[in-house]
Amino acid sequence: MFTKIKKYIVTATLLPLMAVLLMQCDKIEGPVHQEQSSQVDTTCSFVADNSPVKKKVLIEEYTGFLCGNCPIGSVYLNDTLQPLYGDSLVVISVHAGSFSIPCGTTGSVCPPGVPSGSFQTDFKSPTGQDWFSLFGVNWYPVGIVDRIGYPNAMLSAKTQWKTKINNEFTRAPEARIRIQNTYDEATRKLRTCVETKFLNAGTDTLKLQVVLLEDSVPDWQLWYNHVPDEYVNGYMHRHILRTDLNGSFGTTLVSGTYAADSTIVSGYVSTINPAWDADHCIVVAFVYDAGNYRVLQVEDLHVK
Repeated sequence: MFTKIKKYIVTATLLPLMAVLLMQCDKIEGPVHQEQSSQVDTTCSFVADNSPVKKKVLIEEYTGFLCGNCPIGSVYLNDTLQPLYGDSLVVISVHAGSFSIPCGTTGSVCPPGVPSGSFQTDFKSPTGQDWFSLFGVNWYPVGIVDRIGYPNAMLSAKTQWKTKINNEFTRAPEARIRIQNTYDEATRKLRTCVETKFLNAGTDTLKLQVVLLEDSVPDWQLWYNHVPDEYVNGYMHRHILRTDLNGSFGTTLVSGTYAADSTIVSGYVSTINPAWDADHCIVVAFVYDAGNYRVLQVEDLHVK
């Protein structure tokens, strides 16, 4: 279990009037989970930084190890798009729905004839299931770029990802996010601090979402037409969403009018599940509009 004792605090340069509260496809379906709770950590601080800010783009890939068409999308995302955009593209791979249910478990679509003992790892998370349900994901493989198009035009096929990503890079950055991670090997305690700075004044309700990923996990994957076997043992699963640090839909940063250069610092303390490799764990933080889920900015940083 990834336990959490954390939340956010407001520091420094908040100006008056700022209100702080805060294609081949497979059909899928999945349960809904409740948002997780959080508590305050008031010890975070950041040294001032006025360096230039670049726009980064988030893509969420919805997938499952029993989705035989999904590897084609994952390979394109990780071997073509990520090298193309470098650290300006942040990827979250969300395992959710029936194609993510381990074999032998109620609701699984495990085909007959799979190797004994295969497809037993549960990569689902309550957070991923919540996103999956809210965004109406009903086919695989699918991507969501910066959560543009809610509620009816969010989902996109592999052939659309590059165009949508390029469109997002035409936007000027609206915020800067900085992350600090401090990890204790002995206790597996992780302290994460996130600084959000708004680059322009505005009036809106904006939320901060912070999640933990695990990258490069070898396990089983169904891969249609793969040679020599469609049941691939040791397939490298990338950017797996493991848990949230501040609820399935984050916490409110501002609700109302906020000023340019307003800064909010958020703090989280957690314990990394011993089954996860801390060397491959990554914290992702993004700010989004609470009304339409559009992502304004995203950042990521390895735990170690």
